Amino acid sequence: MNIMYYDYYLYYVSYLGALYNGYPLVIRMTVVLVMVLFAVILFGIVRLLFIGYKINKVERQRKKTREHFEERLAFVLKSEKNYEIGEIQELLRYDVAKSRKWKTDVLTDLVLSVKNESAKSGNLNEMNYKYCLEALRLMGFWEKRMRTPSLSKRREALQVVGEIDNGVNSGILSKSMFHKDKDLRKTARNLYASQDSYTPFRFMEENFDVAFTQLDKLRLHATLVKKSKEVPLPNLLRWVNNSKNVQYIKFIIQEIGFFNQKDACPTLITMLDVQENRDIRSQIILTLGDLGYQECISTLIGRFYLESTSVRESIIKTMGKLKGEQALNFLTDAYCLTEDENLKMLVARSIRSQGKEGDLLLLHLQEEAVLQSREKERLLLSQIFSEKLFITA
Repeated sequence: MNIMYYDYYLYYVSYLGALYNGYPLVIRMTVVLVMVLFAVILFGIVRLLFIGYKINKVERQRKKTREHFEERLAFVLKSEKNYEIGEIQELLRYDVAKSRKWKTDVLTDLVLSVKNESAKSGNLNEMNYKYCLEALRLMGFWEKRMRTPSLSKRREALQVVGEIDNGVNSGILSKSMFHKDKDLRKTARNLYASQDSYTPFRFMEENFDVAFTQLDKLRLHATLVKKSKEVPLPNLLRWVNNSKNVQYIKFIIQEIGFFNQKDACPTLITMLDVQENRDIRSQIILTLGDLGYQECISTLIGRFYLESTSVRESIIKTMGKLKGEQALNFLTDAYCLTEDENLKMLVARSIRSQGKEGDLLLLHLQEEAVLQSREKERLLLSQIFSEKLFITA
């Protein structure tokens, strides 16, 4: 049969070759290109139809799953009564013997959707939620997928398990936590840090990872926020001295301001004298402003004219947050002595942040600019007032 079809196709190829054999090379090349293009288009159409079929199949499966489970799940998860696993299976009409009928990943999405909706309304029954996961056998499915050789599927499984938030077997995570693929390794370590109740900050002691990206910042920040709701966070400065990664150190110092760890302020002031990296010094100064540490004003004023432009800008921003006569007097002097327009505008914005006293000072400076015909300065101050009106509108 295969030989017959081979001879059949070979005949037509030979026929086409003989048909155009006497034509110029350009025409023969054109015919070949047209045939190749036709084959590519045909392949594209078939592939498009196949993808469309798969998408429609998934959508039908989602719709079918939603129609069967959504209302029942909402009832179970919002119920004040605690149900056993067998009772939940009966309420959901979930037959374990026919579990293959339901796509586990689609069912997981639906459970998480109903759970999040219930949590937002404050009606989530945590016990029923955990029993739902067992009744539907979701954790077993995703833990099995965490062992798959495919890195993309394993990362997806780690992310889903993190979103399910029902604990995870550290033994299953171990291979991924030290995997050579950095994305998989970071995802696993973040999951471990967010789930483990004994050593939740283990990987912070190891600088979380050698390469610290924006995605790592988001992951670690979310983990710290979650942990702060469970237990008081330790002083985050403990992880600064063990690291040489500038981005990691900046992130930790920024988090100190976010979590309002005012006990760290004296140490941050000391770090300004020993820290050589200007980006880290800038972040220290911004964090002192976030913490409202008034005692640092004299130190920052003394450093202002010795620092680089980026650090000076951070000092100006911090002075806008540290309201008071001393900070306002410094900003006034800085405004009058600054020739650079961009820096002058930054100082004016910090003066505006000082409240009524700052507004009165800016009005006075604007009047002086008008009287002395300093048009650029007048326009600059007019823009500052316009920004304030836009913000308050």
